[in-house]
Amino acid sequence: MSKIKNSRLLSLKEDIVKVLKKRKVGLNSKQIAWDLRLKGNKAQKKIEGAIKALEKEKLITQTEKYKFQYNYNSSLIVGNIDINKQGNGYFQSELYNDDIFIDSRNMLNALNGDLISIEIITKKRGGIAGKVKEVLSRSNQKFIGTIQINGNNIFFIPDDGRVGSDFFIRKEKLNGAQNNDRVIVKFLEWPLSAGCPFGSVIKILNNSPDLKDEIDASIEIFNLRNNFSESIHNELNALNINIDSNEIAKRKDFRDDITFTIDPKDAKDFDDALSIKFLPNNKFSIGIHIADVAHYVKPDSEIDKEAFLRAFSIYFPGKVIPMLPEKLSNLICSLRPNEDKLCFSVVIKFNANLTQCEDVWFGKGIINSNYRFTYEDVENIIEQKDGLFSKEILLMNRVAEKLRVNRMNAGSIDFKRTNLSFELNELNEPMKVVQKDPLEAHKLVEEFMLLANKKVANKLKKCIYRVHDLPDKDQLEEVARYVKQCGIKKINLDVTNKSLAITINKLLANPAISIDVFQNLILRAMSKANYSTKNIGHYGLGFEKYTHFTSPIRRYADLIIHRLLYMSINAEKYDVMGLEKNCIHFSTMERLYVDVERKITKFVQLKLLEKSVGETFHGIITGVVKWGIYVEIGEGCGEGLVSVKSLKDDNYYYDETFRSFIGRKKGKKYTLGQKLLVEIKSIDLLKKEMDLIVV
Repeated sequence: MSKIKNSRLLSLKEDIVKVLKKRKVGLNSKQIAWDLRLKGNKAQKKIEGAIKALEKEKLITQTEKYKFQYNYNSSLIVGNIDINKQGNGYFQSELYNDDIFIDSRNMLNALNGDLISIEIITKKRGGIAGKVKEVLSRSNQKFIGTIQINGNNIFFIPDDGRVGSDFFIRKEKLNGAQNNDRVIVKFLEWPLSAGCPFGSVIKILNNSPDLKDEIDASIEIFNLRNNFSESIHNELNALNINIDSNEIAKRKDFRDDITFTIDPKDAKDFDDALSIKFLPNNKFSIGIHIADVAHYVKPDSEIDKEAFLRAFSIYFPGKVIPMLPEKLSNLICSLRPNEDKLCFSVVIKFNANLTQCEDVWFGKGIINSNYRFTYEDVENIIEQKDGLFSKEILLMNRVAEKLRVNRMNAGSIDFKRTNLSFELNELNEPMKVVQKDPLEAHKLVEEFMLLANKKVANKLKKCIYRVHDLPDKDQLEEVARYVKQCGIKKINLDVTNKSLAITINKLLANPAISIDVFQNLILRAMSKANYSTKNIGHYGLGFEKYTHFTSPIRRYADLIIHRLLYMSINAEKYDVMGLEKNCIHFSTMERLYVDVERKITKFVQLKLLEKSVGETFHGIITGVVKWGIYVEIGEGCGEGLVSVKSLKDDNYYYDETFRSFIGRKKGKKYTLGQKLLVEIKSIDLLKKEMDLIVV
């Protein structure tokens, strides 16, 4: 959990620096707290801790007793370092537009992701360079890799080449590990006089890991919270799960409305349901009902504290680490069929035009779902125009289609997402990759969830927003170069283009362009969506305001929104001051979980391909870099690297402008979107790498 603490501290330090820069006079800790509108002893202690850290980093100075000013003479910048496989570092700062380059010789004793202070040493046309002055805190404490023993020299080689260093292991710290054993090592120390960090083996792993081994190792090295405490179980046992008449009387009763859930086949936590009610004059209302988690999970309870720390549920193939205990997520809160369930509802009244919302009602309710549909069930009803509740589902689908068209016309980007999953056997071992395009049923549910989230964001004067910034200008230039390579010359992909989203949608539908490659480039150009109390809109969706309300069983931010919305409806005063730190926590945890889930996905893809070494596959070039060509093979089977050294038929040079390799003699070209026939040369499952050669 050190990453969470680091991000909180970094945010508070940045806020303090901004205050001192703005005021330009010496302020004490209480005055700083007043400016930041942070109250209480806990906040004061955090501010004092941040001030000490800033003093240590020489970013602020004490001008008189207990008063501080920003140090304009300081050349130090604080942040997290990103190290590549070559051992060089990159550092982002708001002070500079470009990444700051840190040569491997200037890394001091930093490891990937560490919170560091750096000093700028050169500012040239080729870029800005810096060197690490001090490691302020470690990002990771545990690492996975292999032990190598050569006489008295014992080293640990991390699987991830981006860690930044091998580790020296003292003999007494091997704890039974042998040469070539795959292990988990704990970071001990890295004295400045030593050439590498010291570590201790804490767990010996299977050298030929299966899916369960890989998931367990990820839980260990990323410190994922995987168990619930005894105090939480005691709170669960004390919960009153019976719904009494007094509680029902406080709520709107939807139990007579036709209501159903639509979820994946293997889902157990049903946190949303849809209802429909036909009204006079061809009007109707659609209810989006969300599990009322806030009724059962009270602020500052042990369950609530644990849910906050987890922030999200984590989904692996065949395994879920839930945010809430299963008794809550799968039983008490889950909107299971033919059971009375408490919910928080958004009910929208439509007229005969289908998408014109005449009225919106927000409030707590009670439902009794008539049926539990799978996505495939609903897809069959849409296709055949017949089946259980077909009249209701077909009308909902028509509304969803119109909502989607309106959303795209208003600036939402129509990404062609595919659902990648794995078919597992009875032992939870992966058998094959399953890649499917989204069904109409998926789009139906998505539109009503988006609509509910948007309506809630507009209802609240202030809340935790789901924000998405403008795309990166430089990355868009690379996208434009690719589009021109595809023969489309007159195209404006500038970030200042007000109709950029509509232009992107047209290109996504253009048959001259490889959708996979183009979409991948656009996604790289996009900013990362995150949580914030400061609304900047959601660029990808084209919404001025957007929040997350519809999944409180698996996202803690949604649970906060439920509480804020309830206070707003009841005219209670509420404030979002202090919630920005929560937003940083949620965004940090989300990035961590996405990274872990991707690593597990890649492991499974390569595990399934292990027996295919030497076989040939059709592929498409998805990336071109100085050291080779990345090729996606099959339909979601995996991505591998064709090393430039393996291209023996010519002497190839790298064209950085167009991201291509071009043969000097024959002029043969390898470029983005090109289709190839490749052979799997080798697979390193531990490093999650696949080497390919062009056939």
